[in-house]
Formats: sequence, C-alpha cells, structure tokens
Amino acid sequence: MIPRRHLLLILPPSVVALRSPLAIAQGAETKPGRVTGRAFHPVPRGTMIEVSPLDDRPENLLLAAEFRTALARAGHLLGDAKSPLRLSFDSEVRPVSSAPAAQRPADGATPRGPGDPAAALPDRPVARGSDNVARKTALALRYVINATLDEREAGRRLWQGNVRYDDADGDRVRLLIRLVTPLMTAFGQTQKGRSFALE
Repeated sequence: MIPRRHLLLILPPSVVALRSPLAIAQGAETKPGRVTGRAFHPVPRGTMIEVSPLDDRPENLLLAAEFRTALARAGHLLGDAKSPLRLSFDSEVRPVSSAPAAQRPADGATPRGPGDPAAALPDRPVARGSDNVARKTALALRYVINATLDEREAGRRLWQGNVRYDDADGDRVRLLIRLVTPLMTAFGQTQKGRSFALE
C-alpha cells in the first residue's frame, strides 16, 4: 500500500490543488441570491405581453415599469389588458427565519393554474404586515419576486420564475428593482437554481 504522502507526490498538481483547503473553501462559498425558472411551454415571439402586478403597492408599480423595460430590451412587445400574454408578479421583503423551511414551498413548485396565480408562485410571502418584524432583523431579510407568464385564451401557464436575495435592511425598493434583471435572465426558461451576488 502506497503511503498517503507518497501518493500526493504521484498525483498531478491540479488534482492536489482540488483537495487543498483553499479550493474547498472557495467551492463552499455561497452567494446571497438565487434565481429559478420553470418553462411549461415556449414563449411565442412577437406576441404582446401585459405586465400586471398582483397588487398596486408603490414598489410593485415601480417594479412593473422595470419589467416593461427589461421585456422591451429583450425584444418582446408590450401590450395592455387585452394582450394574449400576461406577466403577473408580486414582491415581498421578510425575515429569513420567519417560518420553518418545511412550511415554505420549494422552488419550482407545481403551479395550480392561471386561475390561482398567487398559490402557484414558488416562494410565497409568509404574511403581509411582517414589515415591523423585518425592521428589527437588520441583517436577516429576504427580498423576493415571484413571476408567472400566462396565456389568456388557452388558459395555460407558460412560465414561472422566482428570484430571492438575502441582505441587510436597506433601500428595499431599490434592491427589489435590481432583482428584476437577474430574474429576467431566466425568463421563458427552465433554470433549476442559479446563485448570484449583486455588484
């Protein structure tokens, strides 16, 4: 049997480097953001899309404008309430540990259909009115945007996506707006989970 110290001399340097503590530490580094997406049907090009927040809170109205900008930049056509496609979304800022993990739906949860858009979103808010609690948890907030794309006439879901970011209590609206861009990288695609960090 070859002693371990002699085996390290035989192995190529690249293999030894992979086992070094530094390499392990770099591999274990986690990023605070995560984007997921699930495509059920292709998004037809050249079809008008209405951007529709699930409620008209001021931050959601600002996010709607950011979604429209991102869609237009990607070459999609923007429309109104008569458009064949509807991009719905909601946002939330909440304490990271506000509910046990078992009570939160996993990313990419199976949707219940266009008739129940809120229930189909993969990372649902724990509860409205948790803002006061979140303010007391200055270093443990989760910023979340859930979005779905539905086809009106056929009554089917084309895509759903989720972006979340764990960060300190700061300019909440500004951070949520910054999350639109990473979420739109998964628009119309299946993405099982990509970690990222905002610059």
